[in-house]
Amino acid sequence: MNIGFIGLGIMGKPMVKNLLKANVTVYVNDLNKDAEEEVAQLGAKAVSIQKMAAEVEHIIISLPNGAIVKSVLYSGEAALLKENVSNVKSIIDTSSLTPNESLEISKVLGERHIKYIDAPVSGGEPLAISGELSVMIGCDIADVAVTQQVLEPIAVSVIRVGDVGSGSVVKLANQIIVNTNIAALSEAVVLAKRFDIDLESMHEAIKGGLAGSSVMEAKFPKMINENYQPGGTLNINLKDMKNVASTADTVGLTLPIANQIKEIYKSEVAHGNGMNDHSGIIKYFEKINHM
Repeated sequence: MNIGFIGLGIMGKPMVKNLLKANVTVYVNDLNKDAEEEVAQLGAKAVSIQKMAAEVEHIIISLPNGAIVKSVLYSGEAALLKENVSNVKSIIDTSSLTPNESLEISKVLGERHIKYIDAPVSGGEPLAISGELSVMIGCDIADVAVTQQVLEPIAVSVIRVGDVGSGSVVKLANQIIVNTNIAALSEAVVLAKRFDIDLESMHEAIKGGLAGSSVMEAKFPKMINENYQPGGTLNINLKDMKNVASTADTVGLTLPIANQIKEIYKSEVAHGNGMNDHSGIIKYFEKINHM
């Protein structure tokens, strides 16, 4: 199977590497030519978007936001739809967008008879590297089997949660849960630090109880070691929480906890910490407690 892949960032590059390990022929494109060269040395084929469209039936996208996705697909000068794309059957978009953006893109692609699968992922860089991402897809039921086949080398689960747009909704719900957990863990660690608790022992003591979670296992060690090299950046998670707020506004929902978490992220980004791992929001709680 030949697959196209656009976007070789924190998540995209390891996904491509796992596709290559599964002996998939992967055509890649990114503005970062060093990233292209890195995966090309492993067997990927670095090509223009137009060349990619001529060689593959399915293209996976991993890009920072909806505006960039639209530019790459149809609004930019060198967009995919500027050329003949009769060979392309589906675009599988692993970017995190709003539901309305997913629906808009699906409509535009549908006019060219290309299926749009909104397929945001959960698991961050560690699970992108191990090929164990969870993917929540919004698509027609008829498109599930092929999408699962394409994504098999990069994901441990690919679950349809509804029609196009539903994947984006579930990803936003996922981000509320993840980011609220990180904030709660940050407060707990700050409390423990004030009482000079050994954090390694605290982790061992509570991880097997009700407080234990995948979030704790991924982020508590980073807080203990004060290592905020990103698996997912504060910038990206602030963008996701802004998407939560704007999406809630479209249907008149009040989400007070999610909005408070968004403001905490916004504060840390404003202080120049946007490229920290999202576990780095503990710095906010440390600052307001003069720690």
